[in-house]
Amino acid sequence: MPGASWHVEMESGVVSSGSIGWACVEPEKEDASAGTPYDLASLTKPLATALLALLLEDEGRLDLEGPAVEPLPELRGSPYVATTLLDLGTHRAGLPAWKPIYLTASDLEGFVGVIARTAPAAAHGETLYSDLGYILLGAAVQRIAGERLDRLFERRVAKPLLLSRIGFSGPGLFPGAAATETRNDYERAMAGEPGASFAWRGFIPRGEVHDANAHVLGGVAGHAGLFGTAEDVAAIAREMICPKRLSWIARSRRRLLEPPTGQCGRTFGFVMAQDAGAARGVLPDGAPGHTGFTGTSLWLDPQRSRLFVFLANRVHPRVPSRDFAETRLGFHRIADAISRA
Repeated sequence: MPGASWHVEMESGVVSSGSIGWACVEPEKEDASAGTPYDLASLTKPLATALLALLLEDEGRLDLEGPAVEPLPELRGSPYVATTLLDLGTHRAGLPAWKPIYLTASDLEGFVGVIARTAPAAAHGETLYSDLGYILLGAAVQRIAGERLDRLFERRVAKPLLLSRIGFSGPGLFPGAAATETRNDYERAMAGEPGASFAWRGFIPRGEVHDANAHVLGGVAGHAGLFGTAEDVAAIAREMICPKRLSWIARSRRRLLEPPTGQCGRTFGFVMAQDAGAARGVLPDGAPGHTGFTGTSLWLDPQRSRLFVFLANRVHPRVPSRDFAETRLGFHRIADAISRA
């Protein structure tokens, strides 16, 4: 990884925070700083999409246990007609992990239609991590709220928490963000022969979302698109552990921090440390957290009021073949030790 930023906190205050390395190494090196925003990738799922869904549920505007087909009528007649919004948020809808939807659709309505016609990769109720599920959940949140995710996040999360360096990507919004992959070579290879004629990005500007599905959706999607600094990510995590500015009830926090009754592994937004290579054996088994493909991660320890933010641009200038879990685990091992000292 060229650079990284981190924030470790416990109830008594910040234990450690800082930055190291470079925000960019190509075409020229530029130092990373504590104020450098990173492409948060899949941290968008818990920090924005799941959180916004829970706030809407608290207001009675959304029923997570109700059928997803109500806000997503495209699911009628599909294999997912019995899916609930809770299923989508806990990755239990049976949807495949990923699909290059941008090859056949160019807007959110088109994306929802393509996903509805996609064959299941698992049985309904079986846990299978899925970007597609969160694209659907993000679409449902937008339709119910009558507002785009980026505007909803700004109004319901960033502004109440007085955060200025976190939000969805857009032209000119995060020009100093840590660079990601120079080109779209990794996803181009994943798309294979069907993507041969797609207009791939020959250069990914800093502050433009790395994920191609999110990029085609204008940088605003339920599964990816959020950018932010370690400090601002920590501010949202702090509110999840001990709410002060966001108004939400105990049931919603339990959905976020604890798996549904009778289930294990995933909450509505997070995965348990015992099921994640980034934290297993270091943080408490029931500690919820999440990782992002670009090199980001967030972990919470609600029982001890601790939080661990680690943001890196590991995919710059090219996506490495080495598994990043070892690096994340090493960070958590050190962070856990100093927060217990």
